[in-house]
Amino acid sequence: MSDITGYKVGGLFVETCKPRQAGARKNPIIFVHGGCHGSWSWEKFLPHFAEAGWECHALNWFNHNGSDPHPKNDLIQRGIADVVEEISLVAGQFDAKSIVIGHSMGALASQKFAEQNALAGLVLSTSVVPSEVGGAKIDVPVDFSRPWGPPPFEMAMQLFFQGLTEEEGRHYYALLCAESPRAAYEATRWTVSVDKTRVSGPVLVLGAELDVLTPPSTSRALADFYGADYRFIRGRGHNLLLEPGWKETADLIIDWLERSVC
Repeated sequence: MSDITGYKVGGLFVETCKPRQAGARKNPIIFVHGGCHGSWSWEKFLPHFAEAGWECHALNWFNHNGSDPHPKNDLIQRGIADVVEEISLVAGQFDAKSIVIGHSMGALASQKFAEQNALAGLVLSTSVVPSEVGGAKIDVPVDFSRPWGPPPFEMAMQLFFQGLTEEEGRHYYALLCAESPRAAYEATRWTVSVDKTRVSGPVLVLGAELDVLTPPSTSRALADFYGADYRFIRGRGHNLLLEPGWKETADLIIDWLERSVC
């Protein structure tokens, strides 16, 4: 398998994995993690997609997992849409259009990026949805005066790691970091708007049967909103990237990319 290495761009720490044969695929893939997470959440996907021929780059938001504090040092004020800045820093390195694969909050940030930038393809895994799609609000307490979370371990297992063993959950729980309270509020109250008429190119939405944070009914509604392709993953939870069966999910995405993008 290809090795994962890291680099810095504009203060962001980015993990990258490149195919053995350079230029095998013309469009690089940018992976965008969710709230409280980091590029580590893509540790299984990066080598797998690189082996399939793509140059892969998994960014870390400012204030997350090795990236610098935001230049304005305003973690508590940053919203999900502000992550467009991070995606732009990585995408700006490439001549070809990027494929963006986002998870949870990162998938909503990816939609905001696609609203402003032409993409080769967009994959939304168990995505937080825009206000136009909505859904049942999640009653998570948020104090806007200080960073939010990470949530207690038991809550994290319920929200993030349903499909993992307790041992696996504790391993990844130790990697979680605090999040912007504004972003946490937006993700649980569906307050971020997206103009779908400005999102072009093929879109794939993934929903997971056991996901309680972004349930499959919400993911299905998101796919309908964009007129996108939809895949329902049985027996899996919110973190499709890390759970048993991740390879089948990755191969499903690869199959879609090969038919819809490449």
